[in-house]
Amino acid sequence: MSVLARRPSCQGRAARASHPVFAWAARAGAPAGPSGQPQASSSAPAAASTRAPAGQLSRRYLFALAGGVALLGGLPGGSLLGPGRALAAGPVLPSPEVKAAIDKAMAKAIQKGKCPTALRLVFHDAGTFSAAARDGGVNASIQYELDRPENFGLKRGWRLIEQMRDDLKGTPAEGVVSEADLIALAGAFAVRLCGGPDIAVPIGRPVAAAGGADPAGRMPSEKAGAEELKANFAAKGFTVQELVVLSGAHTLGSKGFGDATTFDNEYFRALLRKPWLDPKEPMREMIGLPSDHVLPEDPDCLPYIKTYAEDQAAFFRDFSVAYVKMCSLGVPGWA
Repeated sequence: MSVLARRPSCQGRAARASHPVFAWAARAGAPAGPSGQPQASSSAPAAASTRAPAGQLSRRYLFALAGGVALLGGLPGGSLLGPGRALAAGPVLPSPEVKAAIDKAMAKAIQKGKCPTALRLVFHDAGTFSAAARDGGVNASIQYELDRPENFGLKRGWRLIEQMRDDLKGTPAEGVVSEADLIALAGAFAVRLCGGPDIAVPIGRPVAAAGGADPAGRMPSEKAGAEELKANFAAKGFTVQELVVLSGAHTLGSKGFGDATTFDNEYFRALLRKPWLDPKEPMREMIGLPSDHVLPEDPDCLPYIKTYAEDQAAFFRDFSVAYVKMCSLGVPGWA
């Protein structure tokens, strides 16, 4: 994950809560229906004005993102991100025509059963970011890293990106969205399709050079303790709160946290129940990873776990903002 050309400045909660970019990202807190389309929610906008997730995005990044969103909103569809561009000059939101083409390609490629893989792919592409080294991040280098042990099973995820890339040829999205954009967009699509928040993801990410794998050894271990996890995420520019909320992505998949294709806050409720310690639970050895089990034992993580276990809207809102930040890591000029 490499968003930071320099270490970003911290913004206070009150300042972030009123910032239009965070309000925009927080509007993604509305749950989606079975079709993947967002449902109206009266609670998310109000919550965004009273609680903002912790973050360390720089003023420059926020200004650029807010400017891109405002500019697109004031132009006719396609006039900024029309066909023929080598890449969108990000970060900007896609025009209606580009978004329609992307949504069609994703609906064809990603069914609910493939959503956990699509979401895992973006986490592992982003997970190579180092704020100190200023490299790694969401750049589609994952395609050159698929044989690493931590990326086992993600060849299926990369095939989804290849399919969508090919299906976008001849559409308004060709030459506008990159493979790195598709990774970020696919993860957000998977979250929405499974009933989670509708996350507005900007585009304009460059891709790694051919054969350009990011440095190895930067992904947190599945057996990591809490201190190791916090240090790993901090090295990427994340706070403890962002570590916890992004871990909520484990609600999708076969880790035993509720329905495998339902994005909700069951992950946090399960962390508090600790079923892996219950001798009467027949599936206790299959629930979660060691790196999940350590979170509720950590005094820094526990308050956030309790908050998200009690308030799914807060989880959706904070996950949306942290996801957009994660998908910006390593992009030159975005911070």
